[in-house]
Amino acid sequence: MRTLLLSLFLLATPLLQASGPDAPPAAYDALVVLQIDGFDQAALDRLAKVVGPETDLSLEYSCTWADVVVLQVRNTSFSERADVITYARRYLEQAGIQRGIEVLHVHVEEQGMGKC
Repeated sequence: MRTLLLSLFLLATPLLQASGPDAPPAAYDALVVLQIDGFDQAALDRLAKVVGPETDLSLEYSCTWADVVVLQVRNTSFSERADVITYARRYLEQAGIQRGIEVLHVHVEEQGMGKC
């Protein structure tokens, strides 16, 4: 019996040590390029008002002539393109922009050393 318990202990000890503490969750930055049909100055003003107070979301670029908006998401846990798109659409809806939205590009990058 003693041998059985000792062998179980010796087998389980490396498994317990290997699990160790969890690494902190990775943080990501993302850029979302959108084309919004009929994007005008009034829509830009509404979007700026909604996005302005946010610390993790910013309006990086907008061009009402080309109907283009670029949003930057910082320090997020979103690693998937779909999560970033859903997040951006939520703010667009808060600004009253619900139709004519086309996602042109999404770039998600993990934060880390050596990245500008």
